[in-house]
Amino acid sequence: MDATCLDAFVDALIDELAPVSSEVDVGPSLGRWVDCPRPVVDDEALLGVLAAAVAARNLLDFVIASAVGAAERAGVPGRRHLRTGTDLLRLLGMAPGAAARAVRVGRMAPSLSALTIAQRLGGVGIEFADAVGKGVTHVESRVPLSEEDRAAVVTKLMVQTTPAEVAVKARAIGIEKTAAQPVEERVVPVAEDTGLNEMTLAQNAEGRFEATLNLDVGTGEELCAALDPLCRPVPLPDGSPDPRPIHTRRAEAMGQVLRTYLSQSRRPMSGGVLPHVTLIRPVAAEASVGGGDAVDRLGFGGPVSAVTAELIACDATLTAVVVDYSGVPLDVGRAERLFTPAIRKALAVRDGGCAHPGCGRPVSWCDAHHIQPWSAGGATSVDNGVLLCRLHHTLIHHGGWQVYLGRDRHPWFIPPHTPGEPEPTPLRSHARRTMTDLPTAA
Repeated sequence: MDATCLDAFVDALIDELAPVSSEVDVGPSLGRWVDCPRPVVDDEALLGVLAAAVAARNLLDFVIASAVGAAERAGVPGRRHLRTGTDLLRLLGMAPGAAARAVRVGRMAPSLSALTIAQRLGGVGIEFADAVGKGVTHVESRVPLSEEDRAAVVTKLMVQTTPAEVAVKARAIGIEKTAAQPVEERVVPVAEDTGLNEMTLAQNAEGRFEATLNLDVGTGEELCAALDPLCRPVPLPDGSPDPRPIHTRRAEAMGQVLRTYLSQSRRPMSGGVLPHVTLIRPVAAEASVGGGDAVDRLGFGGPVSAVTAELIACDATLTAVVVDYSGVPLDVGRAERLFTPAIRKALAVRDGGCAHPGCGRPVSWCDAHHIQPWSAGGATSVDNGVLLCRLHHTLIHHGGWQVYLGRDRHPWFIPPHTPGEPEPTPLRSHARRTMTDLPTAA
């Protein structure tokens, strides 16, 4: 078989895939099955087409990888003024990533006979073959492998079911073989080398912070353990699923980890003081007189909107003071913006965590929010406070939700609504309601 046979196969496949109208009965063909499938009747035919197409795809990927490997060994790219087989495949229209993968598989094929046999039968996809090749390279970078050892490693990797499992198994084999070496010859696995840890942090033109992390497996595990419980989906008040994608929940979890860290007293010093978020709020009158900037700004992040500044200041750093029966202040009036530990404890007892309907995240995840903003004359007291997780705290400041203290001295929430329209029925706080909007819910 040469290129002519493959061209004939491709031409026949193109003819089979010609568009077919549902009004014309042309008999069984790929075009008809793809464009006008009949429920139930065509089930078996479609499954057969899928199975055959996957095997054909695997075989064609193997042909591409083998052919580009042979082309490199024969020096074809150099005679075409190209550097590698990757450039050759890119010139033929393949995407750079797919081209590089095909070249890797083609180069590894002569030394991985068991894998090559499976590819020749159409039973192994190129992604899986690439993962096995990378796994063998990973192991060989730690310990030298004989032909028998390499064949044994390939066998162990091929019994895995996904490329990700192959990578995990290869790391395990590498660690196992490294541990068997003399101490003086052992190499620290790349995944465990803390000296390779890197982090970039930059502020983009929009004022947002962009970060990239490259961590050793131990630090990465600690990061995952810290984020995992904070990433769980939180149903909406009506019980519908959390609409936030996982990457959004993960970013919010990272913010919660940072806020928890900054709230602790035992942490490293920064400039001789404990690190904290610094909000710089210029006096508007003085700024206007002196021609200065009246915009709120953060110590590291720069200018922020007034709404975000109020969100940060809501739980940030005594005239009339109300105390409880033991003399602990429960209302520090206007003399203190921060909710004191005693007031937070009282809010924790009343709200039991995030008070937003349907949430109930634990107290340790929550900010203390001024129901009547401090900037509008609100006092720091139990009756003017409510516990909210950062997600729902943001919704109060940015999302159109409103909160007020009801006659039962518990928070009530008003969903967003268009001005001029009837106000929605208020919802009870999480501690006072079930996952329903019904006003009679307990």
